Amino acid sequence: MNIEFRTKPGRKRKTKDGDICLVCGDPAIGLNFGVQTCSPCKAFFRRNAVKLGTIEFQCRGDGDCPVTSESRRQCNCCRLAKCIRIGMDRKAIRTDDQRLERLQLIETNRQKRAEQKVEDEKSLATNNKQIIIRPNGLLRYSKTYSFSLSSYDYTLLTNIFHEYERACVPHTYKEHLNMPVNETLTLHKFLNASSNMYIGFISYINSVPEFRSIPVDAKMLLIKNNVQQILRKNSTLIMKTITPDLDRDSPVFLHIFPKDVYMSMRDTSIALSPFVHDPMLMKLFLITLMLSKYLNVEYTNYHIECNDENITRNIFAAQNIYVELLWRYILSRCANYQQSVHFLTSLITRTLYSQTVQVKLNKFMHTIIPSQNHQLEPIIKSLWNPSEENSC
Repeated sequence: MNIEFRTKPGRKRKTKDGDICLVCGDPAIGLNFGVQTCSPCKAFFRRNAVKLGTIEFQCRGDGDCPVTSESRRQCNCCRLAKCIRIGMDRKAIRTDDQRLERLQLIETNRQKRAEQKVEDEKSLATNNKQIIIRPNGLLRYSKTYSFSLSSYDYTLLTNIFHEYERACVPHTYKEHLNMPVNETLTLHKFLNASSNMYIGFISYINSVPEFRSIPVDAKMLLIKNNVQQILRKNSTLIMKTITPDLDRDSPVFLHIFPKDVYMSMRDTSIALSPFVHDPMLMKLFLITLMLSKYLNVEYTNYHIECNDENITRNIFAAQNIYVELLWRYILSRCANYQQSVHFLTSLITRTLYSQTVQVKLNKFMHTIIPSQNHQLEPIIKSLWNPSEENSC
């Protein structure tokens, strides 16, 4: 079963220009019942999802009618089926009492904000000699900050965990490490043996709906720009958690890579090892990295840029969802706020070190691969020979 994890059902957010309804393709107004939709599809789902089990929806066609902005009114059965298929949540539909309660809560909060604003203005007037600028949102910290994860956060993290187990865990380095170390062991054989790990990780990242909703060309750019960096971190996670007995110098790796390159790669794995034993941290961190525009610390001819501002904003918004979840998770795992900051800083620092090691690895790979290019499997060839002409 392919588990998909979604952002919080029922929570709205302001959309950017270019966001589309995932049901019919019209411009979206925000996240409705957990999915990005337009206003008509939001209203349609609210009206009809509550009728499931009380009336029977029937399709006059073959059960697979197209649902577009032009055809969405032609078949309620297929339209509702598509709403459910893409993840719209019936449980997020509020009853009349719940809507009234929410409106009352909104009004109460509005009054509290207005009262707080008046108090802040009075305080500023009496203390105008000392003005303190505090950042908003995630960067603001107070003693009342909540360190707990919501029930939906736990559900989301559980789904991420199980999806990683399904897609990535079956593909380890055992095949690589059992290769005979002789003159027949070449770089292209080693890389071709990694193709299943690559496919498994792409399957994992494609389960993220925010990633899947990115246009195909932009997704390919993210993969080509980032996957080399991410696969090495994923390899560290696989090696440490799936095959811990293999934490030693491998004759296979030493045969394939120059000693200085291998030692740098091993040092990277050692640097990240304190983080890989947490059941969730790296699995979640890999998602945030894949939603980065470009992870390489060295600007090269292989860097492919996305010039569409709307797509770039959508990618950034998607990344923010998982960055915030990562931060809440770290807060919940650490004893206090200061320890959380130290923990995240350490993770970022070691990740940057890993990125500098990738520069050394890339230089070696781009020296050797041209002579073995014709022997690489297509999926590996696309990974190490990115096209310079792609754009979005």
